[in-house]
Amino acid sequence: MLVFFLVVFALLALAGGLYWRWKRKIAEEIAEGAAIEWAHYQRHEPDFVKDVSEEKFREVYARVHMPRFPGYVIAIVTAFFVSLPITFAVLNLALWVAGITGVIPEPVDVADRVFIEDGHLLLFKETPPEAALYYVRDLAGFYYFFGVIVAWLVIVWFFMRRFHARRPGYLRDELIRSRE
Repeated sequence: MLVFFLVVFALLALAGGLYWRWKRKIAEEIAEGAAIEWAHYQRHEPDFVKDVSEEKFREVYARVHMPRFPGYVIAIVTAFFVSLPITFAVLNLALWVAGITGVIPEPVDVADRVFIEDGHLLLFKETPPEAALYYVRDLAGFYYFFGVIVAWLVIVWFFMRRFHARRPGYLRDELIRSRE
């Protein structure tokens, strides 16, 4: 399991490095676009940008035009794998508490209830009781599976809520906001 996480974190570090290089290249292109747009506004709409410095304009332009989604994708995938051991620990604790308190029945109790009178499982006609115990004991995997899915949905919900809450508007709207 440790090797799996080391490989995943190495791949995430590689993706982070590639993202950083890509973002630097995009920032250079955005800086060129900001210079062209600044010259356009100076020539055609000087009254609109008279209260905005060129540095502030470049900052607002970069905030509006910088692609944000790839960074959020890397953050979500990283959060998935960082939260996985924590999620498993919480699910294991919850199943243990549920087993102690009797919320989840013991496998022996379930196996006794699903047998018909001749000792065969109702679901499988030729199953001995020992095999039924193994089958019922592994039903906890159901809780792990859906518990991990719920944890991942919470992570996606958190990051997408943040993504949309911090979404910049159009350039003109952001320039007007930056003056206030």
